[in-house]
Amino acid sequence: MTATSDAMPTRRQAVAGLAIATGGATLAIATLSLAIVDHESLPWKQLDGSTLPGLSLEWTYVLRLGLATLSTVVACAIAGLIVWRQPRNAFTWTFAAFAVAYALNNFTVQYAIHGLNVVPDSLPLADTAARYQLFAGVLLLTCAVSAVLLFPDGRLRSARWAVAIVLLVLLQLGDVALNTDSPYFMIIGYAGRQGVPVTSLPDWRALGQALGWLRQDMFPFVPGTALFWGNNILAVLVGAAVLLRLRSASGEARLQLKWFAYAVTFAAIAFLVNRSDWFAAILFADRPPVRQEVADVLHPIALWADQVFNVSLGLLMPLTVGIAIMRYRLYDIDLVISRTIMYAGIAAFVTLCYGVTVAAVGNLVGETAGMGPVVTLIAIAVIALLLEPVRARLNAFANLAVYGKRANPYEILSDFARSVGQSESADVLLPRMAQLVRDGAGAALVEVWVRVGERLRLAAASPASPAAETLADPNDIAARAGPTGTVVPVFHENEQLGALVVRKPRGEHLTPMEVRLVSDLASQAGLVFGRFRLFEELRESRARIIAAQDEERRRIERDLHDGAQQRFVNAMLNVGMAQAIAGPMSETSDLLQHAAREMQAGLSELRDLARGIHPPLLTESGLHAAVASLADRSPIETSVVGVPDRRYAEPVEVTAYFVVAEALANAAKHSHASSIKIRIEEEAGRLRVEVSDDGVGGVDSRRGSGLVGLRDRTAAIGGSLNVESPGGHGTVVRAELPCG
Repeated sequence: MTATSDAMPTRRQAVAGLAIATGGATLAIATLSLAIVDHESLPWKQLDGSTLPGLSLEWTYVLRLGLATLSTVVACAIAGLIVWRQPRNAFTWTFAAFAVAYALNNFTVQYAIHGLNVVPDSLPLADTAARYQLFAGVLLLTCAVSAVLLFPDGRLRSARWAVAIVLLVLLQLGDVALNTDSPYFMIIGYAGRQGVPVTSLPDWRALGQALGWLRQDMFPFVPGTALFWGNNILAVLVGAAVLLRLRSASGEARLQLKWFAYAVTFAAIAFLVNRSDWFAAILFADRPPVRQEVADVLHPIALWADQVFNVSLGLLMPLTVGIAIMRYRLYDIDLVISRTIMYAGIAAFVTLCYGVTVAAVGNLVGETAGMGPVVTLIAIAVIALLLEPVRARLNAFANLAVYGKRANPYEILSDFARSVGQSESADVLLPRMAQLVRDGAGAALVEVWVRVGERLRLAAASPASPAAETLADPNDIAARAGPTGTVVPVFHENEQLGALVVRKPRGEHLTPMEVRLVSDLASQAGLVFGRFRLFEELRESRARIIAAQDEERRRIERDLHDGAQQRFVNAMLNVGMAQAIAGPMSETSDLLQHAAREMQAGLSELRDLARGIHPPLLTESGLHAAVASLADRSPIETSVVGVPDRRYAEPVEVTAYFVVAEALANAAKHSHASSIKIRIEEEAGRLRVEVSDDGVGGVDSRRGSGLVGLRDRTAAIGGSLNVESPGGHGTVVRAELPCG
């Protein structure tokens, strides 16, 4: 019983969806059939001004009929599909009502034409179909606006938008009331208008006459009735509502809203272009000849824009709704939006530039000079000169509007390819690559992992990661991407050198274009990964060599301490015993005393040698004590500042110690300094070592094995060494060592 009750809603949903889809298709076929039958009977010659520019009257009829039929089928099919998939969503039923109302509108138009005009009294309820036309606009616009405000989850973001829907209904009812003061006329087919009296309507002419003031211009200096302004302002507010919701949305809702916002924006642009002749009437109200010339140019554009607006509502909006609900991750909307903004902007620029040029030339030559072909040629020349700069600016604006402050994917690929071509170091390129991928894909985290030996090493990350992580098992990298990310392997010469990990914010997924961007960058990154791996392997090799050298130094220091130093100590004890036996007045006393002094000096030199090879104090007590000991033994007055009293990794401590020791030794030999200052501090995972003196300077850090060896040692552990020694201004030795 439970299984049956669970299955029943799905079956009912399928039946409801199928009924809407098949009903819409049936109405579309019936509409098409009536239109074909009526084709020969329509009074073509009486339909003045009803053709689209560039098309004959018959082709205009075919185009409008075809688009209306296609729009009906598509809208009802998509409405049926989402009724089946999301029946509990209020948007679903609002959109379904819009699709059904659209199909009924097209059908009742043709039905009334046939029953009232082509073959009078041949069809039942033809007058009812005509009466429906009076209210069709109210129903269509109410459903369309409600669907826009309810998309995609069926909830209004604010109660104020419910007020907007009520205002829309009132505005449309006012428009209906205005049309009741004269016999109602029918739209003839899809080619134009012809008055067809419908006498069966209720006699509301008194109401229409009472509301006649609504036909007057609302503002004395701008054409447009109160209803005109109300509808236009409301349309702008509805479009703004979609954009505001898109701006605040995230995750899947944002991806869905992008598709829907595209259709709404496209319709809004067509709506504004359709009003271009109205804008011209405002701009050139005081210059009738110029206004007429501009109107002659803009009117054909406005006619086509009106057709585009109808297609946007009837075809584009249902298609984008279907994609947004069912397949919003399958297609990339960003590129579509970017190109639409650019080409729509170009069209608007050409229109505006032509109108402004014509007006300007008209002002120069005067109204009596006419607006002949010369003015048109001037306008075309101006457009040609400005088109490329305007196109570039529009392209930049479109990219900014779609991708935000980040560059578009093609700029990102170009920038990275240029950097690779300039042979920049991998340490620079890989962090840049992480940042480029993060900017281009809108990712929350991007990590660049490079295989070094048998392990994967985190080479770069955006945001930057302070820790240099490693993964022993390359299979563990998939967990780094999380549920919303992806891992793209990087190959070079059929060998996997690493991978890019891209993690999107919670609730978002990579779009197809973002996936292509990451894949294209990964295909270009093989050479850079190879460079990084070679550099890391070289650094590891150098680190192993230095570690082996340090181990050998410790062994030699132990051998000297346990062997040669002990022999010196034993010999000095024997000499002391010999002095005691011989007595202070013997002939050998002075000789034995001299031998003891020489042996003591030799022991001190041997101990200094042992400390230079590897200081035991560093191993026993750490960097703080070892540096203090160096300062105490320096022949020049030396101060020590800020040495952290903590232990670091042995390679870091040994390198820092030898930097200080070498700088002190060089200062004692060459600087003629009166004071030396040692500063060691830790900041952001780096140990900074600085030794400065007030000597004569002029040190050439490229010469001398001591500084060259130190530079190699610091580089081997991922650090750096810099020497500043201008003549007459002392010397500063700075080292930065990783200690995080």
